[in-house]
Formats: sequence, structure tokens, C-alpha cells
Amino acid sequence: MSPEALLVGLSLVIILSVFARLLGDWAKIPVIVPLLAIGVIAGESVSGIIDPDKLLGDALSPFVQIVVALILFQGGLGLKFSEFPREVRPAVLRLITLGVLVTWSLGAVGAAVILGLSTPIAILVGAILIVSGPTVVLPLLAFVRPPDRVRAILKWEGVIMDPIGALVAVAVFASLSTGGELNASSLEQFVLSIVVGVLSGILFSGLLMPLLATHKVSGRDKVAITLMMVVAAFIAAEVIFKDAGLAAALVMGVALANQKKVNVTYIDEFKETLIPILLGILFVLLAANIEIGDVFGLGLSGLAFVAFLAFLVRPLAVLTTIGLPITWKERALMMTMSARGIVAAATAPVFGLALVGQGVEGADKIVPAVFLVIAGTVLISSILSSFVAKRLGMIGESEPSMMVIGSRDWTISLGQTLQEAGTPVKFWTPDADRADEIRRSGLGVSSDPIDPQDPNGLFDLTGVSLFTIDTGNDVLNQLFAANLSVALEPDQVYRVPDADDSLAIVENAGRLIETGVGMAEVESRVAAGQKFSLFDSDEEVPTGAVPMMVIETTRTLDKPEVFFYCDREKSPPRRARQVVALVPTSPEPRT
Repeated sequence: MSPEALLVGLSLVIILSVFARLLGDWAKIPVIVPLLAIGVIAGESVSGIIDPDKLLGDALSPFVQIVVALILFQGGLGLKFSEFPREVRPAVLRLITLGVLVTWSLGAVGAAVILGLSTPIAILVGAILIVSGPTVVLPLLAFVRPPDRVRAILKWEGVIMDPIGALVAVAVFASLSTGGELNASSLEQFVLSIVVGVLSGILFSGLLMPLLATHKVSGRDKVAITLMMVVAAFIAAEVIFKDAGLAAALVMGVALANQKKVNVTYIDEFKETLIPILLGILFVLLAANIEIGDVFGLGLSGLAFVAFLAFLVRPLAVLTTIGLPITWKERALMMTMSARGIVAAATAPVFGLALVGQGVEGADKIVPAVFLVIAGTVLISSILSSFVAKRLGMIGESEPSMMVIGSRDWTISLGQTLQEAGTPVKFWTPDADRADEIRRSGLGVSSDPIDPQDPNGLFDLTGVSLFTIDTGNDVLNQLFAANLSVALEPDQVYRVPDADDSLAIVENAGRLIETGVGMAEVESRVAAGQKFSLFDSDEEVPTGAVPMMVIETTRTLDKPEVFFYCDREKSPPRRARQVVALVPTSPEPRT
């Protein structure tokens, strides 16, 4: 391939991977769907725009292995045992133990009987398909909005299942790569590979911690150091014992997540920026390398295998929770969530390419079978879970359009009016009495600790228009606003203006809420009994009223978007507009 063609090809991989991620965010679907679809369309078997073998040649398989190691490291970082909710632990533990055995064993049987794979390859395919993963589960949960207990069980099942499934798949692959058969010798090889991987992961996490703790290295440099050490752990384990590198990366992430000696939030950028970029590039390359004819070649057997996993294996796995305080409606909804995601799609080509190179019979069917299952289960879960949730009356609360940090009277009154208008609002406050008052007002509230660097840990904030911050403490308002402005878009974060005698301690700490009469006056009027009212676009706001919020809707929006009136006095064309205003108890005649 000429240098010019190589340059164009690599550039297209980057462009298409970013475009696919943006498309997934816009369409509110798991990002793996557009990544795989665009990759297949761009690949040799469809349009021929991208040919991974020509672009990377022999470097394709090693590149895939390194990126998968980084993905597994990221998955390990999300496995913080201290954040595992106590009330859902029994159900999740059943699903990740008994449920895993059911999924693995029946998946292997299905792969052997339905797809006709050899026993060793069928066992490996069953292991790869154990995983679900938060990258697929969380978008589905945001779309379906199940009750809180179901949401928590499925979220933590997905979070924990990724590393478990990856570890099992690595173990089976290590056994097969010794000669294509499972025997006593391969079991010994498996144990050695896991031991080497665990030791390497622990060793390099121990070496990394002092570097993260030092003040002599900047935050961005710590991200680079983390990348260096993860790759070092991976390659050290691979050099010592073949196929031990993936386990090393996974163990390293889990070890760092659960230690308390150093703050690992410095490496948030690692998983927020670097991993998504690498992941997008990886999946475009992998999908482009798929022979679409091989996928279609699975025919009715392939479709039957997908249906077998979705409609028989998943329900049986969920039935392992019998005896726990879970209703049958909740179990029925959990049975509809069978989607496989990132880790399955990433590990299948690693194992498939290696085993094909070793001449293992049936290894060439691993990738098409796994990719068909991913596409099929995501589609089935998206359609079936929403239908079942509606039929069973299991649709939970909508995610908020506005999140309020604080519990001042004016925010509660405003939240009630917005909620009555069909615009969900949720609050956060550490004050138990105020939290009870908010609940009595019919509004959602949390008093759990909040991490300003990860506000999604409090609620799933997909679709939130803005944060409103008024804790009653100017310094705390500024600190919250400054931190949230980093984690979110700066124009999403609003706070009350500083008091006249307060000291501004943080610059660019969110946008200010301006009303013309001042926020102290707004709070005073609410305390005196004035209420917020809703006015349509064709209505005039009464004289003396204080416009506060704007609610906008269009045919394409899933739910209304909210803005502060000070920044949205006019709405774009084709948007229906309502204004929320604080109205005097005895309003003056409208003009």
C-alpha cells in the first residue's frame, strides 16, 4: 500500500470512529452499534474503503491486544467494592456466580449443537458471551427507565460481569492456545497464566501508586504514566508467560480501584478521553475486518443461536435469583436484558485471530458468531425490554431535566411547578429534614455522597439540561459549580450570585442566575407566599412577576429542555415555549 493510501486509510479510521460515537450519542443508542455498523460498511466486504490487514498488516493483532488490555484495565477501575450497594448484593452475587455458570455452560452447548462448533471452540464462545457490560447496559437502562432496584441490579451485574467474563475467556483461550484441546496440561498452563497475570498486575499497580501520589508530576502527566505502566504490566506478563497480559491489565485496574493509599481520580481523563478514542478506532478496524459473508453464512443457525441466548439462557440465568426478595415482575424485566457489548466484541477477534493462526479447527467462526450475537441481543433487548416494562407497568421515573444542589425554599417551589409541567426535577441535599420535606413535595431527592468529578454516580444524568446550585453557602456554591463545570458543559451549571459582602474564591464557577430583582428578593417573596406559575408562549407574564425559567419542546425531543430566563429570553424557531415566573399573590392586571 502506498504512503498516500496508508495516510488516507488511517485518517478515515479516526474520522469514522469519532463520527460513530457522535451518532450513538445523538441517537441515544449504545455506541457499539454505530461503531460496528459503520466499520462493516467501510470494510472490505462491503465498500472496501478500509482494509485493516493492509493498513496494519502483522501489527493488527498486537494492536488489538494492547487496546483490549487498556479496556480491561478501565473495566477494573470501575469495580469499586465499597460502592456495591448492600441491598442488591445477594441478587448480583447470584447472577455473577450461578448465573455465569448457567450462561457459560448453556452458551457452550448452544454453540456446539446449534452452530456445530467443536467442543473446545464452543466452550470459548460460551465464555466470551458471559459478559454484558455497562457500555451497553447503561444506555438501555436510561431508555427503559426500570424501577430503582432493577436498575441497580442490572447496572452492577454489568459492571462486575465484564472482568469476570474476560478472565474466564482469557483462561479458556490460554488453555486452547497450548494445542487446541482442553486437558490436564492446558489446565496447568491456564493456572500459570493467571498466576503470572495476577502477580504482574499487583506488582505494577504497586509501582504506579507512588507516581500517582507525588506532587512533582502534573495530572496530565499522571495519565501518560498510567498508560505506560498498564502497557508495561501487559507486556511483562506476556513475555514471562504467553497470554497472561490481559489478566495483568484487569487485575491492575481492580487493585488500583480498591486501594485507599492514593487518589486515582487523577487518571479520570484516561477512561474519559483516551479509552473512548482507542475503543472507537479498535471497533472500526475490527468491524472492517469482518467478512459479512461469514456472518450471513451462519444463516438460520446463527439466528437460532441468538434467540437461544436471549429467550432461554438469559431467563434461566435470572431464575437463579429465586428465593431472594425480588418480584416476578422485576425478574421478567431482568430477563429481557441479554445484550452483549464491548468486551465480547474486543476479545473475540483477539482470540479468534490467534487461534486461526495456530490452525485450530473452527476458530474462524468465533468472530462472526460473536458479532452476530452482539447485534442480535442489542436489538432484542432494546425492543423487548421497553415493551415488557410498559406492559408490566415497570417504567420508572424519568431522568431529571434539572438537578438542584441544595434545598432552599425557592428551588423547591420552582421544582414543583416544573414537575407539574412534565419536566422532572431532582434534588441533592445532606440535610435529612429538608430531604423529607422535598419528598413530601413530590420531588426526587438524594442524600448520598456526591462526587463532583462524577455526577453520574448520583443519578444517570443523560438528558439533564442544567444544574442549579444554591446551598445557602456562597463558598460551597462556588466549589460545586467549579468542579461540575469541569465534569459537565460549563453552560449547564448555574449558581446564585455571591452575596454583596462575600469573597469570590473561584473564577469561572458556573453561570450566574440573574432575575432583575435579585435572588434574595426571590427567596423572600417565596417565603411570603408567592408561587411560581406557568405561562404559554401566547400568554403575557403579569406585571410585577419575575420570569425565572423557560421550558422548550419540539417533536424530536424525548422530554422538555429547561433554561434560565436570563439566558433564554427568546427561543429558536419551531420550539414550543413556556415561561415559569414568580407571580405576586395579588398580581397587577396584565398589559
